[in-house]
Amino acid sequence: MAECFEMVKVIDGCKEKTYGVRDEYRVSGHAARIMLENIETKATEYLRSDPVLWIPSKVWFELIRRRVRELQRTQIAIVKKNPPNLGILTGLLNHMLRSTTTTPIIYDFHVRESLALLEYRNVLETAGMFFLQEFDLASETCLDEVQQVDDVNVLALMGVNAKAQRDRAVGRSNPQAMAESELEDYPLGRTPTWNRLKSAIANSPAMIMRPWSWSSRLFNMDLSVGRLFIMFTRHIWLMLTNEVLKGITPHPNSLQEAMKCWTITSVDDTLAAVAFEACNSGLQDHTGVTAGRLGPRSRRFGDRSTLFFPDPDASYKDNTQWSTLWEGDGYIAEFHRTIQTMDEDQRASLKQGLSEVFSEVHCLPASGSRVWTQKNDAIVFITNPTFYRIDCIGRGGDRQQRAIRAHRTMKLIKGKRIFAADLMDSQPFNTDGNLRRKTERQKRRELQKKMTMAKKNKRVPPPPRPRRPFPMTQLEDIVE
Repeated sequence: MAECFEMVKVIDGCKEKTYGVRDEYRVSGHAARIMLENIETKATEYLRSDPVLWIPSKVWFELIRRRVRELQRTQIAIVKKNPPNLGILTGLLNHMLRSTTTTPIIYDFHVRESLALLEYRNVLETAGMFFLQEFDLASETCLDEVQQVDDVNVLALMGVNAKAQRDRAVGRSNPQAMAESELEDYPLGRTPTWNRLKSAIANSPAMIMRPWSWSSRLFNMDLSVGRLFIMFTRHIWLMLTNEVLKGITPHPNSLQEAMKCWTITSVDDTLAAVAFEACNSGLQDHTGVTAGRLGPRSRRFGDRSTLFFPDPDASYKDNTQWSTLWEGDGYIAEFHRTIQTMDEDQRASLKQGLSEVFSEVHCLPASGSRVWTQKNDAIVFITNPTFYRIDCIGRGGDRQQRAIRAHRTMKLIKGKRIFAADLMDSQPFNTDGNLRRKTERQKRRELQKKMTMAKKNKRVPPPPRPRRPFPMTQLEDIVE
């Protein structure tokens, strides 16, 4: 709503100024030549008809100001109401807000569809201004003519919390439909464990992944981006032998067709054996924490554009699968030739466009040192977590508790030396010398320190062994 306040501020400053008018015609060259033949006569007749309605600037800009303020109040009201089609209504009001001062270009598909359902062009031709006469804030849907529930594309434009708001709005109107929608949107629940997600992707990826659809932000993609991505798709698929294919080799002719070649449905129809794997990038919760152990962090799909479209100074080995693509007619060689003809800004724009395209791809080969990798005779593909029907990775409720280690019996008495030291510290000072009492060991230690080295090294003879008495009993018997 800050934009509304800025617009009102600008409009208030225009009330005391004067402005001219013009009548503009956009015609073809042939029609322009016919009009220019007697342009002076037609211009004179046009001015005599008094075609200009002069309005004071204060009146005109006050009308525009009121339109902006009412659109702002309407938007605040529908946000508080939170209808299931909040995104549809917001896009429509935003277009009307922009139309107060300019003639905006409509980029979003859902806005074009809503305007078509409301007969936008017919209303403009009749009234010169667009009105929503059927708009009613007191009703459940506010506007019956437009789409009643926001779809996935609208929710993606609305932000992170838009889907939860939509689900709450739908649940208020129909609790049973809310439960069915929850099960359809989250087959594994909102926060499944990582192991459960990996198993679902490997066994039934179509259940856990949303279908791929053409994104509205790719409509105005640069032609160089589309051409390079088409070449990339053709060359990558062309590397495979006929033995691993069960369909025809993809050969797209447009960016949309090329991106369709990387959907899980198209890949499964093309390859004889394929293994889909989950990607652990971007699966953290709203606090940025990822529960559980997911292993090494995977590369985001937007960043994978640098893997398939490396810079010219990137290193590669001649004996790898990538080497042919770096040379001659390979798409990587063509990419390098293209960026050499561009300046720095154009290169950045090209790489950004490729990153946006890769972020919208359904799945890609699990490429690394090789373009194509196999696991148990199946070609490995990595799936895009943007299409997962989950909110984030959660912790399992049935986690196994760690076994309790057996502890040794608690030691009851201190060791002899520790106890002797503590005992000495606890004794008071001696009144005679103001010294602590010394143990026998400390006394021996001090005496040892006072001895010279010669005395310390002096050989101490062993103690004498006791002598045994000579057995005289037998001798006495002999003498007798």
